[in-house]
Amino acid sequence: MTPILHHYELSPFARKVRAVLGYKNIAWQSCLQSRVPPRPELSVMTGAFRRIPVMQMGADLFCDSNLSLRVLEQGYPSPTIRPASDMLSQPLSQWFEPRMFTVFSALRFRHPDDVKGVFASQEERNDFVRDRAPFMAPMQDISKNPENAPTAAAHARIYVQWIEDRLAETRAFLQGDKPTHADFSAWHPLNWIKAQSAQRDLLSGFDRVWEWVERIAAFGEGPHSQISATALSAARQASHSFNLPNSPGPGDPAPGARVRVSPADYGTDAVEGDLLSIGLDHVSIRRETPETGAIALHFPRWGYRVVPA
Repeated sequence: MTPILHHYELSPFARKVRAVLGYKNIAWQSCLQSRVPPRPELSVMTGAFRRIPVMQMGADLFCDSNLSLRVLEQGYPSPTIRPASDMLSQPLSQWFEPRMFTVFSALRFRHPDDVKGVFASQEERNDFVRDRAPFMAPMQDISKNPENAPTAAAHARIYVQWIEDRLAETRAFLQGDKPTHADFSAWHPLNWIKAQSAQRDLLSGFDRVWEWVERIAAFGEGPHSQISATALSAARQASHSFNLPNSPGPGDPAPGARVRVSPADYGTDAVEGDLLSIGLDHVSIRRETPETGAIALHFPRWGYRVVPA
């Protein structure tokens, strides 16, 4: 089944998924979304959930970039991004990546030149800032980005120095001569600020890092086209078929329970549905709408809250 990616061009997390699609040479369909809501068609399927990207395969929607990479690895195992020797992908994607996103977001628009070509008008930029301020809370107060920039720059340099040192040992990628999930998770914040003032003024001396950034960017984004029908019709014409085993922990709800799932750090609007399965690494819920029929939404367990509705 051809993946459909709901995304917008500037999203660093969407760019990570597109890079893996490129590396694995997977054909996919693009469903472009606006940078700020409303996103009418996507909202029918995902309810209040508003993070980007969302990867859709028929009536299954994967609401997280790292979960999307796991699904792509399962469906398209060659070339692998999760070799048996992989020791970095889990800590980098779960612990480093969310933190580094907040660090680099404080640096992405630090100079007026960094805004050029991003927004069509000052009004569009103002709308973006008004939308993102409550969206990023409580994790980050973006109104304080200029104040926080010196600290963010110091933290970014620590992170980038670690990558530089790692690449001095491993050469091409973080764990050897082939990229893994860890590379893509570590890469996208740096690719996001590539050719911006933060690279020029703060991080220009890390030659191995910027060569590695270009090495991954060279994988491209895979063969893709704009979706020819609608994502709603793709969901309606399919049945959700991606089944993850139910392996509840202490206190977890039982399948069939009505639950709300929400990110625990930012963009914390909850989506409600009937629990399909839950485990250490996932939560899956069933939703049904007149436009789509029954669909399944899948989330990682790490970084998400699951509470009774």
